[in-house]
Amino acid sequence: MDPLLKEGEYEPTIIEEEYAMEGEQTLDTLRDNLVEEEDPPDDAPPHQSLEEAKGTLRNFCFMAVLFSANHGTIVSSLSLATSRLGAIGAWQSGILYLFYTASAVLGATYVVKKFGGRNGMIMGMILYCVYVGCFSVAISFPEIERAAALTGAAFGGIGAGFLWVAQGSYFSEAAKRHADAMAQDVSESTSYLAGIFAFIYLSFEVLLRLLSSALITFLDWRAIFGIYTGIAVLTTVCMLFVINYPKEDASGDPTSVFYKVTAALQLLYKDPKMKYMIGLNAVFGFAGAFLNSYVNGQIVTVALDDQDSHYVGVLSAWMALTAALLSLVTTRIPQKGPVLIAGAMSFFFVAFPFVVQPDASAWNLQGLIVIYTLQGVGRASFESTLKATFADYFASESAGAFSNIILQNGLAGAIGYILTFTLVCDEPSKYCVEYTDGTLHNVLTFELIVCICAVVAVLGYWRASAIYKKVKVK
Repeated sequence: MDPLLKEGEYEPTIIEEEYAMEGEQTLDTLRDNLVEEEDPPDDAPPHQSLEEAKGTLRNFCFMAVLFSANHGTIVSSLSLATSRLGAIGAWQSGILYLFYTASAVLGATYVVKKFGGRNGMIMGMILYCVYVGCFSVAISFPEIERAAALTGAAFGGIGAGFLWVAQGSYFSEAAKRHADAMAQDVSESTSYLAGIFAFIYLSFEVLLRLLSSALITFLDWRAIFGIYTGIAVLTTVCMLFVINYPKEDASGDPTSVFYKVTAALQLLYKDPKMKYMIGLNAVFGFAGAFLNSYVNGQIVTVALDDQDSHYVGVLSAWMALTAALLSLVTTRIPQKGPVLIAGAMSFFFVAFPFVVQPDASAWNLQGLIVIYTLQGVGRASFESTLKATFADYFASESAGAFSNIILQNGLAGAIGYILTFTLVCDEPSKYCVEYTDGTLHNVLTFELIVCICAVVAVLGYWRASAIYKKVKVK
């Protein structure tokens, strides 16, 4: 008998103690099994997956900041090209878009597949630095103004092709990783990341467009373009610290080099959805060229007596700010179709008011704010929802899909800038407008092209969406 037991207390036998111990072990085993069954079947526990998603998001935002600051110097220079360089600026912008389009069709996809998304972006950003730097050279040395402007445009166009295809590939990979970590459909991550990217991208555009308007009071244009060049160089160097995802082009990939170089054309030819998406990209290109060359270069200058391009910077910044704020709203709309249709019709009404009232002197600041706001609405749909739609519709060939955005948008933009100075007329009339340099231009044709393309864009999207839904059901 246990000496610690009090009188009258029961002392268990050895056999009973053994049974009790076995029972405790059994309960412990059951508890362990239950805990194991509560864990998710994946290798990583939930909190680790959440951390991976946050890490992917942080890296993506870091990339977006660097990309946006670099690209902001380009779009700011582009919007000022015609107002600062006149006819040379319009031709410079046309060449920029031609090389932009050509690089997407003939090589950008191969570069991205060969070197990866991050490195492709770095290569494009280096060429962007040359483009912005050439503005300073063109203004500083008038005797070589044309050569410097056009050479810079060629480098910038090639860089833009590399940059946007690489960004599209990187965006698609980040969305896949984010979706895997969050255990959700990829389309949810593409919409979420596209909205974040568009907001950051357009916000930096606002800041850099306003920068020129703020600095012109203290500095000359040569110094301002020098600052833009410095920002472009700094962001390019910092891009080296962005995570470099594995490149698509594995050593055992049997796909021919020719296919990789021409992936955009191959996708356009083989995938029936792609040809119906042309209108959405083309209307953005035409509307952007119309706004930058005709409205910035002629309407604003005459209507607001803006010889120093002060209002051009402010109105362009307002357009970008509108797009940035709306890009956050569009990500919360589950259906992408209504957003894309609204964007296309916004581009329609960027040009149509000038069909009704082509006289530049009849416009005022309030009316122009409406025009730039409509352009911002259209841009919000293009920069976020349209690119997310491309990532969904063409998930198996992201580089080729985003190359098509460049091909279609870039070619339309190039044609638009060239039309600005090739659609000429002989006698002044309602739609034969005299530009500030004394030349006469037929503006009605350009305006109708934008309007018709907007209608075609809506019809084309409906058809592409129907094909996608039909294939998805199968």
